[in-house]
Amino acid sequence: MTTRRLWTTATAVAVVVFVMTIVVSGFSRTYAQTPRSVTDGVYTGEQAKRGRDHYRKRCILCHLDNGQGREAEPIIIGQSLENEGDAEAPPVAGEAFLGKWDGKTLKMLYDTMSRTMPVGSAGSLSPQEYADVLAYLLELSKLPAGAQELTPARELESITIRR
Repeated sequence: MTTRRLWTTATAVAVVVFVMTIVVSGFSRTYAQTPRSVTDGVYTGEQAKRGRDHYRKRCILCHLDNGQGREAEPIIIGQSLENEGDAEAPPVAGEAFLGKWDGKTLKMLYDTMSRTMPVGSAGSLSPQEYADVLAYLLELSKLPAGAQELTPARELESITIRR
């Protein structure tokens, strides 16, 4: 009888461990960050509005009003060119931008922005302000908005940039 009770207890423990393994496995698959794309709607429209305000204050001089950027302008001898901002700034929206960042993650773009922009005062925005500007760049690139805001704490490395 003791052997039978021991066997039953051992079997019951094994079954519980097995079931818990399945439950935990299913839980982590359900709630872990799954790979996503910017085409899945990873920012909100309200966030993009906030980002537009920051963009207009800090980015528009170099990257222009619709994010198209600009090429270096030639120096014309004898003429004063009093340009503000960088003479050359890459596109931050649209096909050229998406082509450059295609296959990379939002984390890579976010890190690049926060380390290098704005020119002359890199890192001067708050982490959330950088995320808001990033949301605006996605909106400028005609990528869909969603129900959840893009935040620096969110798993940006699991969100891939796609056209």
